[in-house]
Amino acid sequence: MSIFALLPPLPPFLFSALVVSGLASKALHIALHIQSLPFLYFVLYSPTLILRDVFVIIFGRILLRFHAPDSRWQWLSTGLGGALSLITWGASSIQFGFFMQTGGEVAWAAGGSFLSDPAAMKILLSGISTVSAAATVLGLVAWLLHSHLYSITGLGLQAIRDISVRGFRARYTLISAPSKSCMASIDLRSFRRIIPIAAVCVSLVFLELTRPAIPYDHLSGALPLTLLDAFQKKTATVEGCREPAMPFPLLITDHNGVSRPQFQPDSTLVEQWSRATWLPENPPRGFSRWALSPSDRAEKDNHYSFVCDGDESGFYNPKNDPLMITNLGGEIYEPLQKAFKEHSVEVNHVVLLTLESGRKDLFPTQQGTPLFDGLLASHKKRNIHEAIDRLVNMTPVAQQLTGEYVTDSKGNKVDLSHSPWQTPPQEGMGGLNVRGAVTGSSLTFKSVLGSHCGVNPLPVDLLEESLLEIYQPCLPQIFDLFNQGKSQSEQRRQNYASESKSAALNNPWKSVFMQSITDDYDRQDILNENMGFKHKVVKSNLKSPHAKHKAQGEEINYFGFAETELRPYVLDLFEEAANNKTRMFLSHVTSTTHHPWSTPDDFEKESYMGDRGNINHDLMNNYLNAARFVDSWLGEIMNMLGETGIANETLVVVVGDHGQAFGEDNKDMTGTYENGHISNFRVPLVFHHPHMPRVDITANATALSIVPTILDLLVQSNSLDERDSEIASSLLPEYQGQSLLRPFLSSMDEPPHHRNPHHHHSPDEKPEHEREDTQLEARSHPERPAKRLAWNMGLINAGGSMLSVMAADVPYRLILPLKDGFEYTFTHLGEDPGENHPTKAWTLAALIEDVMPKFGEESAAWLADAELVGKWWVSEQKRIWGYREA
Repeated sequence: MSIFALLPPLPPFLFSALVVSGLASKALHIALHIQSLPFLYFVLYSPTLILRDVFVIIFGRILLRFHAPDSRWQWLSTGLGGALSLITWGASSIQFGFFMQTGGEVAWAAGGSFLSDPAAMKILLSGISTVSAAATVLGLVAWLLHSHLYSITGLGLQAIRDISVRGFRARYTLISAPSKSCMASIDLRSFRRIIPIAAVCVSLVFLELTRPAIPYDHLSGALPLTLLDAFQKKTATVEGCREPAMPFPLLITDHNGVSRPQFQPDSTLVEQWSRATWLPENPPRGFSRWALSPSDRAEKDNHYSFVCDGDESGFYNPKNDPLMITNLGGEIYEPLQKAFKEHSVEVNHVVLLTLESGRKDLFPTQQGTPLFDGLLASHKKRNIHEAIDRLVNMTPVAQQLTGEYVTDSKGNKVDLSHSPWQTPPQEGMGGLNVRGAVTGSSLTFKSVLGSHCGVNPLPVDLLEESLLEIYQPCLPQIFDLFNQGKSQSEQRRQNYASESKSAALNNPWKSVFMQSITDDYDRQDILNENMGFKHKVVKSNLKSPHAKHKAQGEEINYFGFAETELRPYVLDLFEEAANNKTRMFLSHVTSTTHHPWSTPDDFEKESYMGDRGNINHDLMNNYLNAARFVDSWLGEIMNMLGETGIANETLVVVVGDHGQAFGEDNKDMTGTYENGHISNFRVPLVFHHPHMPRVDITANATALSIVPTILDLLVQSNSLDERDSEIASSLLPEYQGQSLLRPFLSSMDEPPHHRNPHHHHSPDEKPEHEREDTQLEARSHPERPAKRLAWNMGLINAGGSMLSVMAADVPYRLILPLKDGFEYTFTHLGEDPGENHPTKAWTLAALIEDVMPKFGEESAAWLADAELVGKWWVSEQKRIWGYREA
């Protein structure tokens, strides 16, 4: 007796699991995009969306019913069919589990990178409970339907086979027996049965060939075929210079209403380009382009927009950057000028604190934001006043760092006597506080590249930058370059010391990176080394048997420990700096506010959320408690600076790597992964110094401004010796970000006649960007001023699928898809700051058609420009980084 006779339910159940899982996955896939699909088109093309699923089902049914004289073939067939079913069942369970956690769908193309990273696997396993729940439900439905699905599908396939065989025999008889008598043997009923089937097949093929590729190709993907995307390999290699995707996308409109490329090289940048007399013979990494000879630089400039020699690497030149806006010619804010002239600001140390999932609307928590209103909506009316008072007291340290002192439910200023840090600065002092800052990426260490190196990230999934040379020098590399000048003669050192206001100017810089979690995730350890960090304290150090201060607590999440485990290491570093041995640069990334938002057992949690609404508020409550824990930890850091006596000579920079979307922000999708919601992009940005006047800055700046602002501050406060000041002054114009010591420029007015010198059109030739009627129509506005805009680009986690495009002088925002399967999304942040009512479409033309009646022609024109700028930026970033996808 065959073993299969002993297990009759197994093939039907496996087949049912294949059908239920595959079709449920397809239903979810379509449901997530149904709102952006034109109804009539969806009805017309819907049969084609399940064609591949039908083929998978038929193939699985054939494998699971295969009978062969040799039992080995039967084993093989059933094994393959079972594997197909189990893979589909598992993948569908993952999709539903991910949807229940985030409201989004899995992008299998990025799955390969996660599967190859042990630390990333812990993130995936954190959602095992919801995946298991989805698998159980799918399995239960499959079990209930297994006999019916197996029998009905079998009968259908048998009927098709019978009709096809009869028709084939009839045709065969007709061909092989030409006599008239054989016509009687033709079964005309077979043809009548075949005709409807043939008509349906022809119709489906016609619809498949004629339907729009976007979005229907993406929607028609079927499990498990879409899993193959996870195994696509990509390689990063030096690509060399190449022609950008378009001649020059940054457009202005001249007095005749004609769109032209704008290009105005900055004379300051051109002068500074040749100033590399300070470069040592063996400079640190990051300074390779400064080591080029003037002739090599000129040759690279000439080839900027064209294909260069085969293996030549990418090259960034600020004077050829059409998105570059410099404010270095502007005056420093007047209160800062006075402080610098009086030599009251001394910066011997820099502490850069990166807040994981650090949202601006929680730094500090205050009334009047969309999030605060959403938090209060979870409470009953009789509890509103109590809820307000609890929330506004949640982040007292953030209030003091930013100078944004909030009010309670009675309109009174919050009493900060309970704060773990009592700030000593005088009234009106404290430094720069930026309102309106956005991140350059919702993936943490792509964002860190902007804050530490002043570079834009690479628009590909995950941290491919770790394998490439960073195209600007990072802060540790700059400080290392300063150190190379400290080994000069004693006489020159004494001269510097006599001319400087502090002998500390001669001390070498020490750059240290600290975080209480692993640095193995997505090659972060490699990136840190490439940024120039020679000293670090991470999870592996805390757990080492030889650790100077071994971790005392338990790990709180799948990455590592709470930040407080770093306390003795931070104190040691501060004491070393206080003893005038080093000038310190500390980079510290917090992590408790990362999913799953766990806090140590001895941390007393508060109940910030009520129980009203149709979503579970537990996740938000955990996040708020984690934010309070981090706020308290920031207070400890500030206290340690004061205890060691270096608070008055330390610049503390606080920035969020990205935000974190919850159901209270957006009911459709949560988290950062492939979620472009604005709550994932608004971040705090603070430059705190007790002797700097408080300056509130409202600007759509990014972390690209951090490096220029630090360098500018070191120079203006005379916190560098002569040689280092020359280096910093020469480096300043090379960075893409603006210095926030000076008024931020959201645009620059320019004459309309400037053209790109590297690209020319014949008199009768229209530029490529003017050939699309929709885009040309959107730009034809003679009254539009000629100006260069400050564009803010933000990659959406995991980096290679979507791009956030903003311009600093308008409230518009575009989510630009970089791959198939993602929609264009437009929001007007002035009218919809919480992005509760976005406009979505599958093509730019359709989006413009929807946006123009609502927001006017200006918004439509901006959209057309934003798409061109965004696409050009993606191409240009890959050129600069020297990256090519195989």
